[in-house]
Amino acid sequence: MRSSIYCAALAGLFLYFALARNEPRYAIGIFGMFVVYLAIRVYSARRVAGIMPRILQRYEFRIAELEARLRKSEDEKAPPTNERSTT
Repeated sequence: MRSSIYCAALAGLFLYFALARNEPRYAIGIFGMFVVYLAIRVYSARRVAGIMPRILQRYEFRIAELEARLRKSEDEKAPPTNERSTT
């Protein structure tokens, strides 16, 4: 979060310089800040992508066990059905 704020603040600073000094070349700084921001986001996403499968794999058995318990308790609470047909 902090890096996002830094990138936005620096991009705002370059935008101010571009508008105040009437220098379009400061737009290169704005573009550079957004490239840095994008690189930070991609790096963070790749790190999280590597962690998430391990977490899911670790808890997959526990999740399946809890789902089975839930189905069992729902089946016990369900009223018995009358299987006679009226013909």
